[in-house]
Amino acid sequence: MAVQGNIFVERMYQQIELEMLQNIGKVIGNGEGVDKEGVTQWRVAKLSQLGVLRNDQLKVLAKYSDMTVQELINYINELGVTEIEAFEGRNKALVEAGVDYVPPSNNVYDRLLALEEQSKDVMNMVNTNMLTFSEQAYVDILTKASTDVLTGNATLYQSLIKVAGEWAESGIPAIVDKAGKKWSTEAYISMVLRAAQKNVVNEMQEGRMDDYEIDLVEFSSHAGSRPSHLEFQGKVYSRSGKSKKYPARSTTTYGIGADGMITGIACGHQEYAYVEGISTKRYEPYNKKESEEVYKESQKQRYLEREIRRAKKEKTMLEAMRANEEELKELDKRIRQKQAKMREFIEQTGRTRRRQKEQIV
Repeated sequence: MAVQGNIFVERMYQQIELEMLQNIGKVIGNGEGVDKEGVTQWRVAKLSQLGVLRNDQLKVLAKYSDMTVQELINYINELGVTEIEAFEGRNKALVEAGVDYVPPSNNVYDRLLALEEQSKDVMNMVNTNMLTFSEQAYVDILTKASTDVLTGNATLYQSLIKVAGEWAESGIPAIVDKAGKKWSTEAYISMVLRAAQKNVVNEMQEGRMDDYEIDLVEFSSHAGSRPSHLEFQGKVYSRSGKSKKYPARSTTTYGIGADGMITGIACGHQEYAYVEGISTKRYEPYNKKESEEVYKESQKQRYLEREIRRAKKEKTMLEAMRANEEELKELDKRIRQKQAKMREFIEQTGRTRRRQKEQIV
């Protein structure tokens, strides 16, 4: 069920973004029939419709936002329960070996509630930012297109198709980070969900290890790990850093990432309670060269999936703008070309094609 909740939230935000792009396209139109002499008046008229666009975007957010927030909270709760049960299952061997059983404390549930509140804040921030940035996209398209016409670089129709297509490809930003980088809604929500899963798993484990006063943890290992995490996977570390035998967890790159809910973006590693003399070590490091190759292939596949989705979003927005058939046929051709690249990549690498990741809704 938790996995379904993850997919539901991600797809819902893809739908929100798509409908917002369509709304922008509908209000802007294709600009046909507007020449150099009339473009300034056209821009003023379109700017006066910003309020209309805002109302349309608010309707989209109102339609979906409550569902996404509640579904994310459900997702976090289900993950929390599942992870506590998984911890107890793994911990059974320790209890059988003589470690006294300790029931989950309020500390564990406080951690889960904190993650719920954090997720609400993140979703509310994303919704607010999407509204603001969709309006910025609208104004940006109007400004760039009219400037192109006034400088004689293109007709209004040509420029609108080009600029609107660029916005559709890049997507509506959900956040601008401290470095000034704009994260598209699609990319940011995907990171939030992956981080939520990892954070719930970690927080439940940390809470239960606090209950048992367990200091040592073993990191999992997997093929295709990000290169900076190869050094610590499959090894044992001390949470407190006080162990004389094992290095401190703080000496690793584990958990280092962007601020807020997305700390340790896309890290698939997990830590497991380890009691020396009782626990059985489960993991060993992967071959560095093989792991790096798998990682590169996974990144290439994600890139190709994004390229297909971007082309499809561009077509959807241009359809809303009533672009001519030639433009839409050209986009169909581009989509087919990108899909052909994906087929070639899958054939070369033997990886599994994830068609759902190539869809926009």
